Amino acid sequence: MIRSARAEDAREVAALCNAINSLDGSPPLVTMTAAHVVQHLLGPSPWSVLRVAEIDGVVAGFITASPAYDSARAAGCYIIVDLYVRPDYRRRGIARALMAAIAAEGRRQGAGCLWWGVDDGDDEASAFYTALGAAVEEHFTGRILVGVPFDTLAAEAET
Repeated sequence: MIRSARAEDAREVAALCNAINSLDGSPPLVTMTAAHVVQHLLGPSPWSVLRVAEIDGVVAGFITASPAYDSARAAGCYIIVDLYVRPDYRRRGIARALMAAIAAEGRRQGAGCLWWGVDDGDDEASAFYTALGAAVEEHFTGRILVGVPFDTLAAEAET
């Protein structure tokens, strides 16, 4: 069952966030806690849409997506930041159901597409996304501004 996350899911969602953020073998940059999930994803002004897959009372996976505007398509879109299914629940259609739930939510809100990135070398994820019908966004490389460069740039507008 795919549903909106609830406060009682926060601890499990945090554990899944830590799992996805340590897939490369190193610890996550920040250890997610239930408090982070409640504050940032379930609070009065959530940063993302959070859906979970529940099977027999277990949160088997989750997805987060944030609304944005895609000027190339002159339409809204959802940017998927995290999609994760516990290894012992994979190959059951859960990731597809989570993606479908976000696509449906986006369409209800007037979005015309979903966007996301794939970690270099994640062939399993790439194969899954290709099976969904996703295309590679040509001539695009993701970038991130974080830490001191982010703070420095933000400070330019605050002075």
